[in-house]
Amino acid sequence: MTPKERLIVALDVDTKEKALGLVEKLKTEVKIFKIGSELFTSCGPNIVTAVRSRNCGIFLDLKFHDIPNTAAKSAAAAARLGVSILNIHALGGYDMMKRCAEAVREEAENLKIERPKLIAVTILTSM
Repeated sequence: MTPKERLIVALDVDTKEKALGLVEKLKTEVKIFKIGSELFTSCGPNIVTAVRSRNCGIFLDLKFHDIPNTAAKSAAAAARLGVSILNIHALGGYDMMKRCAEAVREEAENLKIERPKLIAVTILTSM
């Protein structure tokens, strides 16, 4: 794995223009960019499409944590966006995590796309 493949840069900004400016500046050195809740809430799913259109991967850092059905549907929706990595919150429990993994796998298979990596956050650093 090259350094470019190991490095993920956080797009911790609040506008599409700022985010895409960083992507343009760094995309030759970075393969994956993190989109967190501030940017996603400000710009919506279109920011994922905009960054992906620049041949970059996405780590969608939204830490899904809800009842199993809702979290699984959210994870499947993230897979449909074509993200490379997404995360869930482990405190949602085994059933929620299992349902999310199944939903992501099924969505990727149905769409014939690469399955995103699914990671679990166990506890936030602020805790």
